[in-house]
Amino acid sequence: MVILRSVCRCSPLCSSVMLLCLLCSLSSGSSQSVRTGFIGDEVLLPCICSNQLSEPVTAFWRDKDDKVVLDIINSRQDKIDAKFTGRVFSFPDYYKNGNLSILIKDLRMDDAGPYECDIPKVDYQAKMTLNVTEKPTSHGATVTSFSHHLVLLSAPLFVLFCSLKLMPGLDW
Repeated sequence: MVILRSVCRCSPLCSSVMLLCLLCSLSSGSSQSVRTGFIGDEVLLPCICSNQLSEPVTAFWRDKDDKVVLDIINSRQDKIDAKFTGRVFSFPDYYKNGNLSILIKDLRMDDAGPYECDIPKVDYQAKMTLNVTEKPTSHGATVTSFSHHLVLLSAPLFVLFCSLKLMPGLDW
């Protein structure tokens, strides 16, 4: 709190608002490695290497139980665990461009957890976590929308509180 106070030179309330802003920005930044899907829907898990890949392309997708989500060997979909058969798809036309992303359809609750994509030829690895939840109701959408608005509104509130502190005759 001392660092926050010296940065904004405001009251403890202002420092608390700044801390809230910092926590919100950290949590939204880490969401890049987390994907969320809904039961019965589909989700795209990205694995995009910036290098052009020479043919033939090889990549390995694994889930939390080290099951074969998809093996791409010699630019062909090769192995897949029975759990994912008929539900996991890739995009062969984009392999050489470094895109080895997969689409998982008909999501189930047991699909949730960490996933890993390895492209051994270029020593590339992508890791992410898949969260699977029930489809939201209109009430759930309101809550989600509210949390996004909270992040967007926290910075202006911080500025407002700090501005009020600087006004003469106003004590906190």
